[in-house]
Amino acid sequence: MSDFIVHHLELNGQGGATLLDHQLLPNKVPKEGGRWVHIDFSKGDAREWLSTVEDMPEAVVEALCAEETRPRSTKIGQGVLVTLRGVNLNPGSNPSDMVSLRLWVTPHFIVSSRRRRLLSVQDIVKDLSVGDGPINSADLMTILAQTLTGRMASVIDDLEDELAELEENLIQSTAASDQRSSLVQRRIETVRLRRFLVPQKEAIQRLAVESQAWLTKEQVVQLQESANDITRYVEALESLRERCLFMQEEFVNLQSEKMNARMYVLSILSAIFLPLGFLTGLFGINIGGMPGTESGMAFWLFCGVLVVLGIGQFIVMRKSRWF
Repeated sequence: MSDFIVHHLELNGQGGATLLDHQLLPNKVPKEGGRWVHIDFSKGDAREWLSTVEDMPEAVVEALCAEETRPRSTKIGQGVLVTLRGVNLNPGSNPSDMVSLRLWVTPHFIVSSRRRRLLSVQDIVKDLSVGDGPINSADLMTILAQTLTGRMASVIDDLEDELAELEENLIQSTAASDQRSSLVQRRIETVRLRRFLVPQKEAIQRLAVESQAWLTKEQVVQLQESANDITRYVEALESLRERCLFMQEEFVNLQSEKMNARMYVLSILSAIFLPLGFLTGLFGINIGGMPGTESGMAFWLFCGVLVVLGIGQFIVMRKSRWF
């Protein structure tokens, strides 16, 4: 069964590609041309086919079918094993839940595997269909690194815009509890992105060095530029993480100030009503000898005394700058 094959193409060396029948999968590493096989390792007999390809080391098979990966670049056998991550731009997905792409690249053959769809691969296939794609496996690998890196820019820009809006709300003291949850989510996203971008930068830099024998100078420069772009993204994520921490502290301080203000008001009211409560409690005891029990005006006189006492306390506190 060949349901694991996503794309099977033969690059024509001029920016285009020919769609090949799935039954024509190579059983050994091609020594000429430019063959690209893109598979979904979670379906069908992907591992079985990879194991039958001559000159493909077992370590490569294991890496192409690995469930958990981190970005890396390692020279194995006739080619280079590369694992990269791209932001997840599939509908309904969180961009920080990065999608892994595994590749084994030789001068004339590239096999890539995935479990979830990656839009960067779709873009390259689309370019190949109109004759404006990579000309060989080295070019394909370089363009993949560039495309994966380029798509990260919009995600980081969106994070910066969202944090700027949260900062503005915080400055205007309109931050709400739901915005605090949003801030925590943005911080988690920056941590997730940085977790994979740092090793990805190192992987691309190492790839440019280990593949120099069959990469052109222009392709090496393109890979180095991709690594430089990732460096900028990592620095931006560091800045965003620091801003998140600062905003969380400011949010806590803002909430503390609001709580202290409320507690202060309650303290003032308690201070005013404390002697009033004492007097009402004292005159509320039901025992003999209480003054005014025989007078019809005693109640109103007592209420007047309480009002005068309360106003007097208010004036004293005001002059004493309690509030």
